[in-house]
Order: sequence, then C-alpha cells, then structure tokens
Amino acid sequence: MGDAVQTVMNVHHIRPGNKVIMVGSGNIGLIVSYQLLQAGVKVCAVIEAAPSIGGYKVHAAKLRRLGVPILTSCTILKAIGTLSVEQVELVSLDEQWNVIANSNRFIDVDTVCIAVGLTPLSNLLAMMGAKMNYIPELGGNVALIDEHFQTTIKNIYCCGDVSGIEEASSAIIEGSIAGLEASFALGQAHPNYQSLLAELNQQLKELREGPFGEKIRKGINKMEEYYHAF
Repeated sequence: MGDAVQTVMNVHHIRPGNKVIMVGSGNIGLIVSYQLLQAGVKVCAVIEAAPSIGGYKVHAAKLRRLGVPILTSCTILKAIGTLSVEQVELVSLDEQWNVIANSNRFIDVDTVCIAVGLTPLSNLLAMMGAKMNYIPELGGNVALIDEHFQTTIKNIYCCGDVSGIEEASSAIIEGSIAGLEASFALGQAHPNYQSLLAELNQQLKELREGPFGEKIRKGINKMEEYYHAF
C-alpha cells in the first residue's frame, strides 16, 4: 500500500488522507511517511511489530526531528470507524510477539498505510517459463538468475524487485549491471565494460555488508545453489 500512496500523491496529486498511521518501519514506510509530511499530511505515528526499526536510521531520524513517533514492538489490534477509519487501537508486544496486557492505546486517524510484506514481481517471468524457486530471504518466489543476472531463459535478464526485495539503491545498481551484461551478450559491449562492471559489483557488495545485509546475502547464496543445481 505504500507504493499506492506514492502513486496517488506523485501521479494524481491527491492526498490519501489527513491523519495517517504508517504500519512498517522499513525504508519504504519511513520514506513514504516523510513524503506524506511534505504533502501536508499529518503522520500520527510509524509502528513496527519488531523490536527495532527495519530501515536506515537516517530516514528514521528525519521523521523523529519532525515530531513523528516511531513505536517499536507495537501493532494494530483493530481499526475503528463506521463509513471509514476514525481511530486505531494499538497494543504493545513482548519478546514472543504476544500482546502485553493493558497496553491498549487509541489514536485518531483517517488512514492506515501498510508498508510491509513486499513480494517479488516475478509473475511475467513465471508465465514465460523461467525456473522459479521460493527463497524467503529474497521475499518469496523469484526467478533463478546467474551471476550475470540472466534467468534460465537465454537472453532474458532480471533485477531489482523482480529478483528479490531489497533497497532501491541496490535495484538501481543491479539494473546497471544487468544492462551491461545484456549489451555484452548481444555483442554491443560498453567500451568500459570491465571497469564499470567491477565498480558496480563493488558498490553492490558494500551495500549488502553489515547486519542489515545478512538476510540478502543468505538469499543470494541460496539463489546461486539453486541456479547451478538446475
């Protein structure tokens, strides 16, 4: 729903509501919350069921400086209203994700924006007959690709959210690599193919370092195993 809110605002120039609560503290939830503020919408809170935020701290810091509370270990118990949402009931969660008794609180809102549970956009590749596999670390069913971003169908390449849910910056770099590889395969190699490829792969490696990239690295390792076993 986060992307739908962006479309409504950026393409149709319509504010989705006046008082929004954002569910999900990944980078999409944090960035869309900031864009809502820029559009004049009040973001009442960003809530996250996990004990820590999922996005980059720099995005969270911008929201906090603007007075938006980010509530971790928190979820919506119910939405309240007649013809539309008027209020949400929030509860706190313990370390086992159980509701903490008497932690209920209410916030007046007119919109609930959900920015969780993204899945790879791999439907067209599946219809084309590309080999797929379920890799939870990459978000679900993804097309198997090799180190050149080529699927199991010759001359069909994929990158970004098609090959796994990751950050926008990673998707941009992957797109550049896939473009270089595809043009090389067609005999139209970029004059700086080798140096550009090395530079982009290094940038991608750096983006995936650290604790936030651990899940992605694990998923990519599985991808390589599945592809070469195919």
